[in-house]
Amino acid sequence: MIRQWQQKIFFGTAFTHRVRANGFTLAELLVSTAILGIVIAGILVSYIRCMELNEVSQNKSIATKAARTQMEVIKMTPFDNLVGTYDNVSFNVAGLNGKGISYVTVVDPKNTRVNVAVSWTQKNGRDYGEDKNLNGVVNAGEDANGNGQLNSPVDVSEIIFKRN
Repeated sequence: MIRQWQQKIFFGTAFTHRVRANGFTLAELLVSTAILGIVIAGILVSYIRCMELNEVSQNKSIATKAARTQMEVIKMTPFDNLVGTYDNVSFNVAGLNGKGISYVTVVDPKNTRVNVAVSWTQKNGRDYGEDKNLNGVVNAGEDANGNGQLNSPVDVSEIIFKRN
């Protein structure tokens, strides 16, 4: 063990005492433990948030695939049957706690605008899209932007032209 001697002068009187060269004080250990706890808590919160964002990304991919698939089915329907068959019609989404809905708006006799939106609820209870109860119908308080349609982060829109 290495010993060091140090001399200090207080109010004109010299005091000599021993200073330890190794080990930590209890206060130093408590401070370092508190700092380590804060760092680990921060890392854990970041990890949990990344897991939630990963789930959102996966569900958004599933919803996008379902919306595009529904849009392809709609495009294969004869033009004159679009409004009657797919306007304000909901559909289930496989692999997701969600519901899709399609809207068909006649722009003029030769073209029609089709919107397909998919809303879903995450495992943590957070809703994505305006259809909060996932019934495919605009209920009171669900249409946030007042356009009469259920909108969502996954909203596919196309204009379909009548073929001659």
